Amino acid sequence: MSISKRLAYRFVAELSLIAGSLVLAAAILSLRHIAFFPDMKWMMGSQLSGHVLVTSIVGIVSGGMMIMGGIMIYAQPLHIRKWGILVWFFSSLSFFGIGGFIVGGIIGIIAGFLAVTKGITFFGSKLPKK
Repeated sequence: MSISKRLAYRFVAELSLIAGSLVLAAAILSLRHIAFFPDMKWMMGSQLSGHVLVTSIVGIVSGGMMIMGGIMIYAQPLHIRKWGILVWFFSSLSFFGIGGFIVGGIIGIIAGFLAVTKGITFFGSKLPKK
């Protein structure tokens, strides 16, 4: 794959990395809250603290997979649609978790959409076919 093709998809890869980082950061902060304040169960109830643990795990998995998808979009631009679907799926799944402060999930959905519609750059112009 040529360098110019990699650079053309760099914006999508960077969006995926930013979105994955936001989702991962939100999940780790939520998990940290449980770890540092274990006696909050009297206030939240045991069911809610279990729910926060599950949503944190969903967020960590989603964020990690979005970061991996962003790296692979840059590394293997020939398979951009496959990695775009992965980013899109885990961005949508992140809303069942923490959602990356909501912004991370939205950015991830946009990045996945741009990757699936391959060839659309930031300014909306199609790449020339070679």
